[in-house]
Amino acid sequence: MKVLFITLEQSGKQVLKSILDETFFNIHKNQIYTFGMNNSYKDFVDITNIKINSIMGFVNIILNLKYLFKLRRKINEVILDYSFTHIFFIDSFDFSKFYLKKFKSNKIKYCQIVGPSVFIWKSKKANFINNNFDKIFSIFEIEKQYYNPNLYRYIGHPLINKTHFSNSYDNSLKNIGFFLGSRRQEIYKNIHIISKLLNSLKDQKDLIFNFFITEDFKEFIKNTLKENSNLIFHINDDTYYQKISKLDFAFACSGTVHLELCFSNIPHIIFYKANYINYFIFKFFVRSHFLSLVNIFNKKEIIKEYIQSDFNVKNLSFFFKNLRSDKKYLLNYRNEMLSGLANSNFTSFRPKMIIDYLEKFS
Repeated sequence: MKVLFITLEQSGKQVLKSILDETFFNIHKNQIYTFGMNNSYKDFVDITNIKINSIMGFVNIILNLKYLFKLRRKINEVILDYSFTHIFFIDSFDFSKFYLKKFKSNKIKYCQIVGPSVFIWKSKKANFINNNFDKIFSIFEIEKQYYNPNLYRYIGHPLINKTHFSNSYDNSLKNIGFFLGSRRQEIYKNIHIISKLLNSLKDQKDLIFNFFITEDFKEFIKNTLKENSNLIFHINDDTYYQKISKLDFAFACSGTVHLELCFSNIPHIIFYKANYINYFIFKFFVRSHFLSLVNIFNKKEIIKEYIQSDFNVKNLSFFFKNLRSDKKYLLNYRNEMLSGLANSNFTSFRPKMIIDYLEKFS
């Protein structure tokens, strides 16, 4: 047994950390490798041989085709050099499909951890997994109906095990978190609106603004926001979830952070602004009016969403100031979030499913 975990997104790295924390992987450390972590995690060998760029949306895929072909070739080179027996793709299903269409080998077992959310998208994506993968380890039980029962395993949501539950809560909303996204195109679109929002909140003298950023964009974000005071910057390190649990409220770009905040009991709003072509394609293929998973599962807007033109300073500032001035409104908003989260039926992470699969080959 020789295993490679491939993770190409920030969210995938968090999932992989939850997996590698298990004793089984430490025992078999000399057989476990990662690609995409860039730096080793707990001494697991990372064999990334190319800079990883986060890409999302049809337009960005077209603009980065040369890079994607190079990334696929580089990954195949290390797979051949190390003679892996098992490949686990974490999230980024479209790239998994892109790779397997070119380089699939009958000598290797291929698994997908975190499926392509087929309950939201067109279900044809599940057909490719059924026909080309040995196992699909899903974090959503609702996906079970789309997959071959011999392939499907429900492992729960890894973020539940990683996040820190916040017992205390300050109704005055002083510690405010900002999450601009993990991809370059997201950060570049979001930061200017958030900068204007900070200016609109200057009259709220007691607020402390906490920005959660990655090392790649640290200098850009700091330089863009340097004229604003009361800013604290946090690099996404091992204390990330502890720091999130100290927040009273957050403004977050739609993505994994939405669930991180929900599981930490932090009220928040989510926002997103995409290229118009990407957004049109998204609306055509997606079977939901919402981006938030809590909203999707409850079929109503529980977590406030500001999408496309609605993502503007006027809307963000108005909503936040109303919450801050009306304690009953704030309490109801938080309680609705917790109730919606409970109705969404998320369960704790069960990596034993992955371990049971690998023990057959160890």
